[in-house]
Amino acid sequence: MKVIMLIFIFIVCPLDGIQANTHWMVTESGLIQPKVDSPFELDRPYDLLAFIDQETYWNEIIDIYNDLSKRQIIIDKLWNDVDKNTDIGLLVLADSNCLKAGQLKQLDWYVSYSDDGSSRNIPDYVYQVTRPLFTLDLHIPDCKKISSLIFSMSTFEHLESMIHRDNLTMLGEEHLPEKVAPIMTLDQFGNWVARILKKNNTSWLHYHMASMYWRVRGKAPKAIECSRRAIHYAPREYKDLALLGLGTILHVSRMTEDAVIVLNAAVDHNPNSYLNHFHIANAYAVLCDFNNTSRHLNDCLKLNPTFEIAIKHKHGANCLGNVWQKLIVVKVALNKLRDELVIYGQKEAQLLKLQASILKAMKLKEEHDYMSVVKNCEKMTELTGLDIKALKVRGDRNSLIKYFLDGPIYNDLWTDKTSLHVIEVAFSLQRLARHVDKHSSLASELMAQSDLLRSAEHRALKDLMPSSIPDIPSKENTEVKQETKIDKKASTIEEELDVFEVGVHLFPPTMKINRNAEDFDNDPDWPSKSFCKEHERNFPQNVEAIYPVFMPFENKGLMLGTLLTDKLGVPASEEHDLPWHPPTCPHDKVSAAFTQKRKSQLVGEVIRTDQLKQKLLEYAGNGNSDLVRHMHDAEIGHRIYSAVQKRLAPKWILYTLSSLYWRARDNNVNALHCLLTASKGVPIRYKDLVLISLASVCLEMGYFDEALTAAEEAFRLSLYEPATNFILAELNMLKKHRHTHLFHLKQVVRVDKEFLGGIAKNILYAWGCVLKQAIDLSDFDYGKSDVCTQLEPGVNMVCDRDGTNCHVTNVKCPSYMEKADKSVLVRLLELKDESIRQAHVDNMDEDLFDRIIKNMPRDRADFLGHQLNLDTMMITIANSLKGCGPKGCHTMQAEDMALQEEDCTYHHLQLGYWLHIVSFKQPFSDPNLRLLDITSLSPSNKKVPECRINGETARDYFLERVMRVDAEHWEPVLTLMHQFAEVFNYFDYVTLGAKISKYLENKPRSWSGALSAAWWCGASGRGECAVRCLVAALSLAPQAHAHHVWRSIVALLHTQSKQRDAKEIAYLSFYLSPKSKVEAFLVAVSHTCVAEFEEAVWMYRYALSYDQRYLPAKACLHATICLMVFGENAKEQAG
Repeated sequence: MKVIMLIFIFIVCPLDGIQANTHWMVTESGLIQPKVDSPFELDRPYDLLAFIDQETYWNEIIDIYNDLSKRQIIIDKLWNDVDKNTDIGLLVLADSNCLKAGQLKQLDWYVSYSDDGSSRNIPDYVYQVTRPLFTLDLHIPDCKKISSLIFSMSTFEHLESMIHRDNLTMLGEEHLPEKVAPIMTLDQFGNWVARILKKNNTSWLHYHMASMYWRVRGKAPKAIECSRRAIHYAPREYKDLALLGLGTILHVSRMTEDAVIVLNAAVDHNPNSYLNHFHIANAYAVLCDFNNTSRHLNDCLKLNPTFEIAIKHKHGANCLGNVWQKLIVVKVALNKLRDELVIYGQKEAQLLKLQASILKAMKLKEEHDYMSVVKNCEKMTELTGLDIKALKVRGDRNSLIKYFLDGPIYNDLWTDKTSLHVIEVAFSLQRLARHVDKHSSLASELMAQSDLLRSAEHRALKDLMPSSIPDIPSKENTEVKQETKIDKKASTIEEELDVFEVGVHLFPPTMKINRNAEDFDNDPDWPSKSFCKEHERNFPQNVEAIYPVFMPFENKGLMLGTLLTDKLGVPASEEHDLPWHPPTCPHDKVSAAFTQKRKSQLVGEVIRTDQLKQKLLEYAGNGNSDLVRHMHDAEIGHRIYSAVQKRLAPKWILYTLSSLYWRARDNNVNALHCLLTASKGVPIRYKDLVLISLASVCLEMGYFDEALTAAEEAFRLSLYEPATNFILAELNMLKKHRHTHLFHLKQVVRVDKEFLGGIAKNILYAWGCVLKQAIDLSDFDYGKSDVCTQLEPGVNMVCDRDGTNCHVTNVKCPSYMEKADKSVLVRLLELKDESIRQAHVDNMDEDLFDRIIKNMPRDRADFLGHQLNLDTMMITIANSLKGCGPKGCHTMQAEDMALQEEDCTYHHLQLGYWLHIVSFKQPFSDPNLRLLDITSLSPSNKKVPECRINGETARDYFLERVMRVDAEHWEPVLTLMHQFAEVFNYFDYVTLGAKISKYLENKPRSWSGALSAAWWCGASGRGECAVRCLVAALSLAPQAHAHHVWRSIVALLHTQSKQRDAKEIAYLSFYLSPKSKVEAFLVAVSHTCVAEFEEAVWMYRYALSYDQRYLPAKACLHATICLMVFGENAKEQAG
């Protein structure tokens, strides 16, 4: 019966309605209740470790929640203190002093009053005031010229502002001294004082009056010189007048800390002068020392109770003092708040990580988005019964507060602030507090913009589930990817540029340079000793310092106009709404790579000037920097940021402008990101705008190679741009290439004498004097004096068109005679190369080629005879090859010669360097060629030189071979063009070609003219022209000078990477002079260039058999051994 009943129950009751619980919990009252969503109901119930971790996570979440709740109470209290003490409206209304002071921003704490001695009842006859007569012969009281004054502590010359008094500036005062104002103009006043001081150069009173004259003129340095003498000559009873004058000048020149010291001395000398107390009170107010301000203003009003401006300043100082005390409290609270927020953020991130791990391990009935912090918090609130969701909202508000406290806006509020900024700071903090309170509900959106919360959450999940959570692209990477997409047509970009283009380039490539206006162009002995002595006072303290450079947009015909004001919708007179964001740029992978991993290549002093800040203010103020003097740097940055967001200009312009902002704030890393991003989208015609800033930033950061690459590319685009030439001058200076260094500095001064505020001119004058008679760049005597076997990659190189065989052209070599400076090569030959020494260079047969010389046909048209004789010579060389000894070069190892890779650093440069010296410098250093006559000619109508070849060329065995060299695919070599122009000291390359054409028209039989034309054509990539002129030069050159032409042919062919032709021509030249060490050297270099080391070593040894100290062969022999043993590693060692 029981069985039947059970069957009936199973039939009637549906099985799917049965529910069971696997997890239970004990309540506080002791009841056992089922737990539907239990954190211990795991997705993998068999995982014991996960079960144990789940309990640990659960307990930690409860502990962290309790800790965060307690910290939130502290944070709320601190924030309430901030909110209460930054309500500037209540503070001002509750303070009677603030109401009596009126507009606090209108108080002028730099106001100054002069005392010409009238308050001391000085007799009129002492002043010697007379009614001025009309005269055109007016003088000025230049106190420094009227009398000299040695260093004296009594005139406070130990103060920093006094040491650098020539740099001080001030606004001109409005009123003349009381004694002379009714009867004299300013010019007459200066003339009167100057005449009296010339009669009596120890009159303290008239020095004091002269100082007042210069204060009206607004010339602080000259006013200080007069005040120094007034202090020195004044008797004690009047010395405070002179001290008051000096202190006031320092104060209005914004050197207030030093002014307080001087004004205190004035008060000590005469505490009964109300003006002394008034001026020092103003100075203390600027320094936010309001206690001393009130004390001295009280003393001032005791002495002169009707002094209205002092009364107003007293109320203003008391008001600002109260506000300042509140701000100090706020600052302390904010510092504590920042510390609390840091800990809170760390705990909150830990909470996010733990709750993600618990939810991931649980078995949830519904699909859950583990990437959503909000949903995770909601779920954990449901599971734990704790209000984690509300805690998350408060955490977002905390993140918003921390976002501002960590930003540049907050940090700048407390830097270098004076009383002039107290109210500004208070209002800024009030706006900050109100903004946080107003937008705390939107904090998540703001933080999503900075990726802080999202990245923290993702890192937490990534730690727990590395295989299942994909990487989230950061905002920076996303922007970089977007930058690489071309979403606009070229026409659209051009339309955007049309708005800013005015079409007027300040320094176009076609501009004419006046080379007769400057002393260094007209005077062959410039600079003279008198010149150096005259300008010595203007020389910079460190002539090797680096100065930041920026090329303005207007130099290339771009006017930004109202981009950051009216176009933005916020005029310069209005403050942009908060929050302010800095103009961040996408992070460039290239800059990140070498700023994070590479060490700086150069370290030098970088001198910051106000040029960058001034230019930034001009762009922010529609070209007038005075309009935005009040504007905060962070606000300017936000205006640029807003322009980027609204796409008010092409991105490359805005990114370049952003880089200027970061450079003005000394953040070169951010500037570098902006410039590298800008360089990817800038049109070619404007690319030098970006490249110059990029080169300057790289140079400031010590990355010489990157700076050089950018500067050289910019130079191709703008030959006469002063910024381009200045940065190239700095690069050449660092590498000691003085000739090229001075050339670029001269170019700067020629086109813009006031570049960098005259700094470039002063640097040129300083270097000109330093190098006077110190370096003779045209001296290339390398017989015994110069051993240039330890070269480094430099700025002024001439390279083959494929970038190989670079040769430095301006090198100061160490002395051969100094033992300490002996090159690695010399030591190698003397001590290490046993296998080469065993080959006995001296035992080479000096008569080896006598038979070749004897059998050489006299007739140059005897093709067959010359070819047979040349073949015989080649066979003779092949049979004699023992360059590396009996075992051959291929068996040699570095250990055989005790040779290390560091011995080969930069020796890959030797080949090109010595080839350049032998083939280029030597022929053009010959004064008998009179090549400078070319520059005196007027240019021809033919821009490219034309060389004439007679009909007999094809019958000449040697000329016919030269005619067959490869003249196709020649390319311009910019550095070689520059070197060639330096020979003539004429840097308009096109016009120089026209002048050479004119020279050939006048002297068609001149072999030197044809050789010059060949080099001009070869350097500019005109192959057919170069070959034709080389043939012409070879046919016209007398036998004594023909070797210059042969060597030029070999060098030009190597430069254009025509190695096979270069080797054949080198052998042809050697065939004509088989006992010439130079021709043997050219053959050896040609073998090295094609990695034929056995032949190369033999030829170097053969050249050395004629001159054991022939340095080109020694240097290149060492380079060849390095390349043979280490291969390209010798080059990589230098990189």
